[in-house]
Amino acid sequence: MMIKQILLITFMIAMFSFAVYGENQSMQLTISQMRNSTWTDMDITYSIYVGTITNTGTSMVYDATIIPETNFNIQRRSDVWKLDFVDAMPKDLQHAKLHFPQYISQIGLAFNTSFTFGYITKGSEPAIFSICDLVYTK
Repeated sequence: MMIKQILLITFMIAMFSFAVYGENQSMQLTISQMRNSTWTDMDITYSIYVGTITNTGTSMVYDATIIPETNFNIQRRSDVWKLDFVDAMPKDLQHAKLHFPQYISQIGLAFNTSFTFGYITKGSEPAIFSICDLVYTK
């Protein structure tokens, strides 16, 4: 039974990981996500996801824009932590652009390092993100 759980967790991480390349093909970021918990309130399901952004490339990355494509059904700004909103007052939270928190932008994300972020979403499916506008050293 334990092996099945480990395989399921590994599969989920692999399934929700993706790579994004900048102009420099050797520079790469990956995002993996894992559901931390789920609950139901008044017949509505909510889930907490913890994501990890990892620099697997060769350049120091100082910032990137993270765009939720689907399943990012947050209800308020406080439903996201350890990522900052690009716009101070986004009109549509479900499609609001995000970026690295200030402390990562100041020191950078070196090769083979990562940081975590989290969010609460309405539903049980993880958000799908795309990444663009990478700021990195050449």
